[in-house]
Amino acid sequence: MASLADVDKHRVTAVLVSHNGALWLPEVVAALTSQTRPIDLITAVDTGSEDASTKLLKSARIPFFSTDRETGFGQAISLAVDKLPKAIEHEWIWLIHDDCAPAPTALAELLSAVDDRPQVVMVGPKLLGWHDRTHLLEAGISIAGNGARWTGLEPLEYDQGQHDGIHDVLSVSTAGALIRRDVFEELGGLDQNLALFRDDVDFGWRARTAGHSVIAATSAVAFHAQASATERRRIDVEGALLHRPLLLDRRNAAYVLLANSSWWMIPWISLQLFSSAIARAVGYLLAKLPGYASDEILAFTTLILRPGKILEARKVRKKQRFVSARVVATYIPPRWSQLRLGTERLVESIRATVFPDNTSAAVSILDSVEDEDLLTPVKTIKWFSIFKRPEVIGFLAIAIISLVNSRNRLGAIVGGALPISPSGATDLWRTYFESWHQVGMGSSLATPPWVAVTAIASLAVLGKVQFLITAFFLVAPILIMWTGFLLLKKLTSNNWISIPAAFLYAISPVTIAAVSSGHIGTLILLIFAPLVAIILHDWWAIEKYSWRKIFAVSLLFSLLYSFTLMSFVIALVASVVIAIDNYKEFLSTQDKNVWLERITKRSALVFVPFLVNAPYSFEAIINPSRFLTEPGLRIPGGGSLAVLTGNPGGLGSVPLWLVSPIVLVLLISLFSSTHARVIAEYGIAALSLAVLVGSLSISTRGNEGAAKVWTGPVLSIVTLAAVAAGTVLLNSLRQTLILSHIHYRHFLSATLLLITATYAALSIGYSVSTGADSAVLANRATVMPAFLSVETDTKILVLREVGTQDDKKIQYYISRGRDISLGEPDVAPEQNPNIALAARSLIDGTGITSSKTLSDYGIKYVYVKNPFKKEIIRSIDGLGGFTRTSATSLGVVWKVSQTTGRLLFVSESGDRSVLEAGEFGARTFVPGPGTLILTETANRSWQVLQNGYRLDRTNNELGLPTFKVTESGEISLLHDGTVRRGWLSLQFIFLAVVLVMALPAGRRKSEISEEELA
Repeated sequence: MASLADVDKHRVTAVLVSHNGALWLPEVVAALTSQTRPIDLITAVDTGSEDASTKLLKSARIPFFSTDRETGFGQAISLAVDKLPKAIEHEWIWLIHDDCAPAPTALAELLSAVDDRPQVVMVGPKLLGWHDRTHLLEAGISIAGNGARWTGLEPLEYDQGQHDGIHDVLSVSTAGALIRRDVFEELGGLDQNLALFRDDVDFGWRARTAGHSVIAATSAVAFHAQASATERRRIDVEGALLHRPLLLDRRNAAYVLLANSSWWMIPWISLQLFSSAIARAVGYLLAKLPGYASDEILAFTTLILRPGKILEARKVRKKQRFVSARVVATYIPPRWSQLRLGTERLVESIRATVFPDNTSAAVSILDSVEDEDLLTPVKTIKWFSIFKRPEVIGFLAIAIISLVNSRNRLGAIVGGALPISPSGATDLWRTYFESWHQVGMGSSLATPPWVAVTAIASLAVLGKVQFLITAFFLVAPILIMWTGFLLLKKLTSNNWISIPAAFLYAISPVTIAAVSSGHIGTLILLIFAPLVAIILHDWWAIEKYSWRKIFAVSLLFSLLYSFTLMSFVIALVASVVIAIDNYKEFLSTQDKNVWLERITKRSALVFVPFLVNAPYSFEAIINPSRFLTEPGLRIPGGGSLAVLTGNPGGLGSVPLWLVSPIVLVLLISLFSSTHARVIAEYGIAALSLAVLVGSLSISTRGNEGAAKVWTGPVLSIVTLAAVAAGTVLLNSLRQTLILSHIHYRHFLSATLLLITATYAALSIGYSVSTGADSAVLANRATVMPAFLSVETDTKILVLREVGTQDDKKIQYYISRGRDISLGEPDVAPEQNPNIALAARSLIDGTGITSSKTLSDYGIKYVYVKNPFKKEIIRSIDGLGGFTRTSATSLGVVWKVSQTTGRLLFVSESGDRSVLEAGEFGARTFVPGPGTLILTETANRSWQVLQNGYRLDRTNNELGLPTFKVTESGEISLLHDGTVRRGWLSLQFIFLAVVLVMALPAGRRKSEISEEELA
């Protein structure tokens, strides 16, 4: 504390600026008049207040004058100083906001801090919160390179004296700042271009470069409400567009940096300001605060578009500068400090959201038992008892079964519906982004989004896609049981019921068949269907769900749609059925608002994911068979009869005699008086849909005729419904059976449990024995011989037998010198009737013209994979136009005799030659006039450029794109991917919108309570 003699040598004038501050003014005025070191003079400036501010000033007998509402803080201070008596030595100006109340000793402590520091021209107090007076706001301030206001404090930091002392700082807040009057006038006061915000940092910066010092004296305390920054009052100063404080703050921050920094730093600072504005704008958009996002962008752009102010400000500062601008470098926070603090804030925000603090009463030592013998050993835990818990037994059992069942799948797996996996995620990204797929005769079909999802998931295993797929098929049954258990434990608290039920869900016929036949889509649906049921537990009253939850669930639906659009069919049918029930309810209640809200939200839930999966989903409208397929090669299902037993049938499924109790459980549950009946009704409806889908046949690419649809996705819902209904039924029946005498219910229950146990035992035995030698195996021989794989740009017609022993079919497809890879079957083009006819003619021995047809389409080889009928091999040998080049244990290869390739040139004389052509395009030379034939599927994006001009494109009689060449010269063949990039951009926009809508919404500062801000 300063002595009376030291204090008397100072003269202090307090300048109070008020603007609609009636809420805080009474306490501020009381604080000023109760200072232990009396203020020599108090004057006030009111900037057009519309509340009782002026009346309060009059009643406090504080002299004041009024200005217009657009007067800035700095301008108001200058006007007040101009009206003061002539300056004397040791005169100070104390800047007071109308929402800042200094503690009684604040002025005395400020003066004490500058008594023996003649070089100090600006000193500020420690600022604490207005409402929570333990909340530390500031103890000196600076500015970061990206314009952020820097205090060096943690969010909502508690004041425990940890920052106490006198510190050299770049600047202090104008709320309570004590400034030497002569220096204030010498520097021209606060910059009037900074009507509000950042004028304090700017003045401190200018004072520093003028050779003066600025300190923060934390022994002086003031309490600040930050009313303008927290939007507790409207900002009316000039330049505050739409009264937006954030825009003004960001713009002034950029102004301070650009006006005060060295010339050579301006480009770097501009880049930092712009990039940070973009980053913050994106963050505000994700938080659904578009106003704040626009403030970030407008703040920078409106300043840059008017460089005159900055240039003029730099001239003024150059005249006032007496030391190097580098003097402030020590006060600017380093980038690593900003990054550290920002990361800590982000982590803390996520932690608080995911793991909210549950404050509970602490256990007092007084609550302990006094007679407790501390020397008595604590009771030891019997670790072996943990293996008696049902969840441990169940998950351990499914893990062992899955491992034993996968003993032939420990490696790079392939087979059934599962093509070979690429070695890395890069190949999947290329498949996803490319506009033209080298599959079959070529295709521009949209790659399904599940390819991108798989590529992203592979990042967890360093991009090793083969390892990811193998691991997924290994742990899929465990994940299926786990998610099933999460649902079932909400239906019963008895784990001896929920765990066996979840176990049965994991060894159901559809699970075994999906794993054995390589159906990724069905496995994904089996895993996520219980989670959907948990989230949408009140599917009927969907109007209770917030839009944020609707969009969050839409993201989950988008994932399911990306793997199989049959999920869309299931969701659509379920929505239509329940919408009919909703309409019946509406007819009785006449509550139109509720009915419309249900329709709207349910439609959004079903159709928004459809948009997110565009254009893949849109193409399904043109090609409806996509709604009935899932990733990989097309494997036929077992038909409606198999479906009625809960079995999808087909390759990899359990034998039909191994009947699952799924349908029996659903039928029994229909007669229950519990909630099981409602679940069973959904299950029976899903079973009816499965029977309908199973009766359909679609033409799968390269197969003889049509094949039955794989019903795995729909049966996943049936299985889940049966397991859930059985759990509810058994849980409610258990107590009844315990309390009652033996009667027919006991026998029925025992019979059902016996059937279920028998199925469980037989299915486990099958899966770990015969089922382990499934279609999906590791390290199995590839389809293509090694010497053919060298010619990567060569089309090869591959013939092979597929199907069961009783139902053999001959499949053909066109290879590009390698086995078909993950994602490629989903973008394969439709059957070409001419090639299909040529393939069938080879098989039946009538293919006299097959060689010419194949050469016209650029097919160079025919490969028959063993095992195959010897009669067909002899038939091909006897046909003209083919030359056998290889016969191994893998199969037989013939070369098409006629000249063929990907890019053919036919001269005007009719001579045909092959030109070099790369995978997507080529630069090659044509010898003269003629016709170019590209042996790819016709597509309008194919272009040939010569001498800067685009050659005319037509389609010949075979449907292949042809180009007319009028002169010799170099040509460029390319496929224009503009359309694909456009669709990808649209998909990204859809996904971004849904993601933003699903994220928690931020709040404007004006919407946050004062207690939270404090």
